[in-house]
Amino acid sequence: MKTARNVGIAIFAAFLAVTGISVLVVAGATGAANANTCNGSLQPVSDGQSGAGAGGDPVKFDGSTQSSNGQVIVPLNPQGPQTHATWNDAQVRNASTITNVARTRGLAPRAAVIAVATAMQESSLNNLDHGNLDSVGLFQQRPSQGWGTVAQLTDPVYASGKFYDSLVKVHGWQTMPLTQAAQSVQQSGLPDAYAYWEQAAGALVAKTWGLHAVTSVSTGCDSDGSSDPAAHFTTKNPRTAAQAIAAARKASGTTGWYRRCDNFVAQAYGWGSSGSETANVHWNRLVDAGLAHPGDNNPPAGALLFYDTGESAGHVALYLGDDMVASNDIRGNGTIGIVHRRDLTDGTWRLRYRGWAEPSFPDAGGTSAI
Repeated sequence: MKTARNVGIAIFAAFLAVTGISVLVVAGATGAANANTCNGSLQPVSDGQSGAGAGGDPVKFDGSTQSSNGQVIVPLNPQGPQTHATWNDAQVRNASTITNVARTRGLAPRAAVIAVATAMQESSLNNLDHGNLDSVGLFQQRPSQGWGTVAQLTDPVYASGKFYDSLVKVHGWQTMPLTQAAQSVQQSGLPDAYAYWEQAAGALVAKTWGLHAVTSVSTGCDSDGSSDPAAHFTTKNPRTAAQAIAAARKASGTTGWYRRCDNFVAQAYGWGSSGSETANVHWNRLVDAGLAHPGDNNPPAGALLFYDTGESAGHVALYLGDDMVASNDIRGNGTIGIVHRRDLTDGTWRLRYRGWAEPSFPDAGGTSAI
């Protein structure tokens, strides 16, 4: 396991620190209350060891009702500063393996979040053939401590299985803080370091779990508008966040935007096209780039808010601040409307909030018409 001497193996040089609210969330979608992942309304529907629990209420979007049978909540409970990084293909594959082992064992997504966060800290999701003393593999497990042989521990499937074998023996692992659960298995010299990776782990677990997986963190339904954090976007666009918000407000009431949500937010920022085929594709690209904040319900003005619609395209809206968003189709097909965030999650559509991201538009081009 990792000690203070080799912490450098897992900590990336650059990171963006964000603060999470310490509220326990239990695995499993729980119906209408989960549409906005509000604080105080989540109820346990699973013991954490028998799958993800029941799906939520059907999603109503664009006049059609979508089944939610495949939707699950990937529960997060970030405590303290969070570390974000960009993962290469090999690292994402390793996170997917860890997640899929949890799925095949019938464990809840919470188990996968704990395991992926642990591997992020221990090995940066690299299947290492070395480490402190005789530690090897994704979890830096030690042959001399009875975890298995070097060959076994450098097999990601075997190593993940051994981690879960130990995790499920920890009483209350489903609801205890992630770093406490991970430390109960790992016995690390840096017991608090696992906490840094919870949001990053949740993002990769949600990607692997399936199209309708949603990351959820309980940070309150709404703010009063005065607590919106200041925007510190690192991305560059033809327009600033303030200019994009002004353009979106000016476009209110215009038509011709049916199912063009990603194009609308791109045009608000001055681009002619978004560079992504759908909002879901856009979200996944921003997750991969470390620019997304899954489950974080306190975006800064100018952020892009992403939603699961029960369809492959997804939805994105522009956050204007003060709990208001600019969205296409919400005031009628093709029409831009300015509405409260609740209208997306608690209104007719009942969309499931995925999180917010910086206004980055990979491969965007052209010039806005608005």
